[in-house]
Amino acid sequence: MRYEIDLKNDEDDDYYELADNVGTVEVLDQEEESPHKHPRVMISLSRNAMIGLGTELIRMAHRFEIGRHMHIEPMEEGLVCQSMGVFLTPESSELIIMCGDEKDVDSYIAPELQDDGS
Repeated sequence: MRYEIDLKNDEDDDYYELADNVGTVEVLDQEEESPHKHPRVMISLSRNAMIGLGTELIRMAHRFEIGRHMHIEPMEEGLVCQSMGVFLTPESSELIIMCGDEKDVDSYIAPELQDDGS
């Protein structure tokens, strides 16, 4: 299958026609003792939500500007809003996606642990 994405115009996107581009964002390990250093986050997406979010991430990457961000807020009674190609269920946490200035992966690994290529 082949997807074509218009980087400037979303009028021809069809992933949202059935309104089944729905997902849930859940922060795990918040209340209980956890062996993990940081809480884990689970993002559960329908197929069309994956396509919608992926499409919008590609568009955002082509308009990349450090600090630019988008909020994806969960549905509330009387307020159903699609953002970044998805609807979030009412029990979801808000998801914020931001253009960051992270370094290359090697800068996060101690020099003595890096593969020197030999």
